[in-house]
Amino acid sequence: MNKLKIAVIGTGLVGAFHAETFFRNPNAELVAVCDVDKEKANSVAKKFNCKAYEDFEKLIKLETLDAISIATPEQIRIEPAVLSVEKGLKILLEKPLGRSLEKINLLVDKIENHNKIISVNFILHEDPRYKIMKERVKNNEIGNIVSCFARRRGSRFGIEKYAPWTDLLSSTLIHDIQMVMSISKSKPTRVFSEAVIRECKKYNSHDAVMSLMKFDDGSIATFETSWVLPKNSPDPLDPALHVVGDKGSIIIEGSSMGLQIQTEDSYMRPDVVHWPTIDSKVDGCLKRNLDRFLDDCIFDQKPDVNLQTAVEVEKVVFAMKESIDKGIPIDLTA
Repeated sequence: MNKLKIAVIGTGLVGAFHAETFFRNPNAELVAVCDVDKEKANSVAKKFNCKAYEDFEKLIKLETLDAISIATPEQIRIEPAVLSVEKGLKILLEKPLGRSLEKINLLVDKIENHNKIISVNFILHEDPRYKIMKERVKNNEIGNIVSCFARRRGSRFGIEKYAPWTDLLSSTLIHDIQMVMSISKSKPTRVFSEAVIRECKKYNSHDAVMSLMKFDDGSIATFETSWVLPKNSPDPLDPALHVVGDKGSIIIEGSSMGLQIQTEDSYMRPDVVHWPTIDSKVDGCLKRNLDRFLDDCIFDQKPDVNLQTAVEVEKVVFAMKESIDKGIPIDLTA
């Protein structure tokens, strides 16, 4: 079997993890990486023995590829995606898809008729706890869903690192919104959200958000997210999902999977779920979801989250933002 030739556009934190995973996967050949930051691109390329580009147009035009991963900030999605479609590549898009629904709809209009796989990187689908939860819900083991509660709290690192260029709902809570929507048998009909806006006011964004979502079968979901906890919090990321049915419940808590580390100077419950570094290599559900993308490409499988599914989640995210701005519930059926 020939190796899948792939390149990565964007070599920030997440993009570098993409490059590492593809480099280490025996079924893939990492051909090149690209970043407007020449030093960053060269550093990642040297580490993973591939070519470095500053211009994604040149990369896509010059290299022989089967697939591409677009891990740029969401402000830079349309151009590389369109060029990748024109080249006939299989595409992995990082979420979110854009900074406005107008831009997202423009992206979709330009690439939705692509006859190759377009996958969007929602990594919770490769967390074994969520995989088991999805299977049990699908098998009706807890009956009909009555309510869900999802939490994703981060530390102040988020305000410093991410708030200047993205926002809490689009970058963080979107994972949980998508997961709740994926297990529901019905469509969301209404959302109402409130936010705390203090330190993130200068970024036109939110420090914390709580939302209530109503589904057309009468079930409800509540969401809580923030990035205000101290940077020395024991949990660098504190997520949860509680699914309550009329015949049982499923509870997922935390990201340490029970691991606790105490020294003379500190106490922590490290994140071993999302993208931990283990044996000096990226691991966790991010790595597994990237490996899953390669498998989907090689074996012509359907992704867990395709372009259309991701857009439906984006519509809910922007409805939550609208609800915060207007102080009213937003009808999702209009």
